[in-house]
Amino acid sequence: MVNSSKIIKENGGIGIPTIKPWDKETYMTKLQYALDSGSIAVAMDVDASGLPFLKNQNPPAGRKTVEELKEIIDQTPVPFIVKGIMSVKGAMKAKEAGAAAIVVSNHGGRVLDSVPATASVLEEIVKAVDGSMKVFVDGGIRSGIDVFKALALGADGVLICRPFVNVIYGAQEEGVQVLVDKLGSELKDAMEMCGASSLAEITRDMVR
Repeated sequence: MVNSSKIIKENGGIGIPTIKPWDKETYMTKLQYALDSGSIAVAMDVDASGLPFLKNQNPPAGRKTVEELKEIIDQTPVPFIVKGIMSVKGAMKAKEAGAAAIVVSNHGGRVLDSVPATASVLEEIVKAVDGSMKVFVDGGIRSGIDVFKALALGADGVLICRPFVNVIYGAQEEGVQVLVDKLGSELKDAMEMCGASSLAEITRDMVR
């Protein structure tokens, strides 16, 4: 967390540091690092509370009640994003706590076996939120067509990580650009084939 904020600041980058669900005191310390980096928002991956390496940690990390999360959000001067939402109930809790956005995410399926794919729960969460906050999604998005489908199911945007990690190690900046171009081209082709001339024109009836 400290290193990511430092890297963002040193490179004049735009980033949203994700803070683990630590206790409030630890969170506030890490929040300051994020603010110092000029981050436009911060996130908390609440689904990380089940990760083995966070168990029995000092300071403690773990699940947050709505009240605990609200207290944290109230003291955060930038938009707060709750990552790890996989149910309507979870989305409503994030909304009640005052989150500006949520990420529908199962932490890459690494926290609990047999969790559903994010695509299978995305639409019902979007409908429940009903525009009251932004809804992003991650998990297995590997192509522009995957991006298209996520947007058609109602996501405001998508998060893609692992493919970028691979190309950074393999080809650094050039690899990142190639992947961005590939995703963009695939998305554009899907939009043209489905009759959408802009992202706003991607609608639910374009996927089955």
